[in-house]
Amino acid sequence: MTLLVALLVGAAITAPHLLSLERAHPATAAVIWLAAICLRALVALFVVVFFVFYVPTTALFDAVTHWCWHTALPLVTSHLGLSGHSVGDVALLAPALALAVSLVSVSVGLWRATRAVSAWVRRTTIGPGPQESVIVGEHDIVVAAAGLRHPRLIVSAGALTSFDDDELAASLAHERGHIAHRHRFILVTAEVSRSLARLLPGTRPAVAELVFHLERDADRWALERRHDPIALASAICKAAQPPTAASGVVVTLGGGAVTRRVRQLLDGAGVPGRRTGLDLLAASMVILVVGLSAALPSATLAGIAVADSSATVRHCPT
Repeated sequence: MTLLVALLVGAAITAPHLLSLERAHPATAAVIWLAAICLRALVALFVVVFFVFYVPTTALFDAVTHWCWHTALPLVTSHLGLSGHSVGDVALLAPALALAVSLVSVSVGLWRATRAVSAWVRRTTIGPGPQESVIVGEHDIVVAAAGLRHPRLIVSAGALTSFDDDELAASLAHERGHIAHRHRFILVTAEVSRSLARLLPGTRPAVAELVFHLERDADRWALERRHDPIALASAICKAAQPPTAASGVVVTLGGGAVTRRVRQLLDGAGVPGRRTGLDLLAASMVILVVGLSAALPSATLAGIAVADSSATVRHCPT
């Protein structure tokens, strides 16, 4: 059973990288990529549980890590107070500590970015803009949805002077699509999951693909409201910029896979139809994520029980 689940998870994580999702419905593609990223994070957590609770019960682990710190690193031991502890005591905690440090780092980064964006908007706001937006006194072209709990449409003075009426209307509709579909929460979830799964190959490209399809989804929102795709493509090109470090806190018009998005808009592929097979794949991956999330606490408790039942006491001379 465990092998079957492992194979399913491996297939689910690999599938998005093998499929061509550029013509899929953007919402379906986004669900598939988000589920794959969450599965990566869950794999990392299960690896930690296995390493912390199950690996120490093996004879191989005991043979490899039985050395005492004062024997392996006598100089370091005296300064760090590790006398009386085995190398295995610290080795067990290393994976969990690595994930914890990564998670805390990303969480603090998101919190600081949220505060920085709020302060920036308050400091640079010069008045209300079109369609309930806020104008900021920036010369650069900026059209964005900023904030987590109460997102606002942000338009820079540079955008107002650079966009024509159609471009401005299409770009504001695009950002409203981000807000309406709550993309900010999806991006925060992806960032937190990435912090746990950053050591797994392909995690960063997976997040980039998720961002691309969320941008496609916002483009679709604008096109469904009868905005000109050429005007939207022109606005995206004018606003093109590197991805922001405050992913999820600020979602900018030109912040993700500009060339691919513009190509789709100009090719008339901005509003694709549904594909049943991909919808089923997305639903299956979501079910797998939910199932593994529910199984993680049980696996942890079972690991604790196994560790307690087979625990051996190793004493290191001080």
